[in-house]
Amino acid sequence: MDDPAFLAAYASALASAPKITRAKPGTIAMLIEAFLGGRDYLSRSESYRRTIRRHAEAIKAQADDALARDLREQDIEADLSPLCPNAAADRLKAWRMICRWGKTNGYLARDPSLAVKRKPIPKTIGHPAWTDAEIDRFRAHWALGSVQRLCFELVFWTGARISDAVKIGPGMAGRDGVLQFTQKKTGEPAFVPWTCPLPAYAVRMEDDRKLLFAALEARAERHMTFLATAYGTTRSEKALGHVISNAASKLGIAKSAHGLRKSRAKLLAEAGATVHQIAAWTGHITLEEVEHYTREASRRAAVRGEQMKKPVNR
Repeated sequence: MDDPAFLAAYASALASAPKITRAKPGTIAMLIEAFLGGRDYLSRSESYRRTIRRHAEAIKAQADDALARDLREQDIEADLSPLCPNAAADRLKAWRMICRWGKTNGYLARDPSLAVKRKPIPKTIGHPAWTDAEIDRFRAHWALGSVQRLCFELVFWTGARISDAVKIGPGMAGRDGVLQFTQKKTGEPAFVPWTCPLPAYAVRMEDDRKLLFAALEARAERHMTFLATAYGTTRSEKALGHVISNAASKLGIAKSAHGLRKSRAKLLAEAGATVHQIAAWTGHITLEEVEHYTREASRRAAVRGEQMKKPVNR
């Protein structure tokens, strides 16, 4: 330990080591450091954490020694202003998570992010919902017992993202007959009626649920997850997406698995489900994302005659 060469090397290593700095107490930077070490952030999916951390670090870098108690909605708006709409939307999500955590844990007296509105994002077609005719055509071609039909029915009934659908299994169905799973993207739960009586707004969807259970019953093997491969391994997200899109493509249907999620939300809205009821089923955490389904359904209902009040069971 007293060897001069060792001591010189040790001193050199200490001098070149990165300096660990801590943000000053009470600053926005300190709030962000605490938030990134908190359970609300760490419980999210890895991909979601990467997005939030990237924006949180950018906020911290420009905040310098600004005090958290002085944070105003105008400051957040100024931060969002130079960003493109999609980047601004992600930045605002980071701000809202940070501010909500800060208020809950005593770093902020109020949440200034609540008054900040998201920049309008240009409308894109995205993943269009499946039509009734396309759904009927898919079912007519892909018989019960096929992998394609099983994947279709599970995604269509649950309205789950493919990242969640691949992990859904019998163990997620509670004694109350409700299927509950934690979403990979948001860390928030989704609740789907499984064996329980359907809520009033969904009673006419009973045929869809019966078809799902028929597809599950027709499986050759039973595994921990409903969509497991023939080898019993969890099917990958990419594989599930390809199973549905390729099967649809063979029938001339240019639709995706995510389009089935949109179809379920659309059907719920047309059946009279509220924004909160749709969000509970599909797992959306931002009500703005599902409001357009209810708006469209209301407009359709406004031009229908009395004879259309009782839709025919699908």
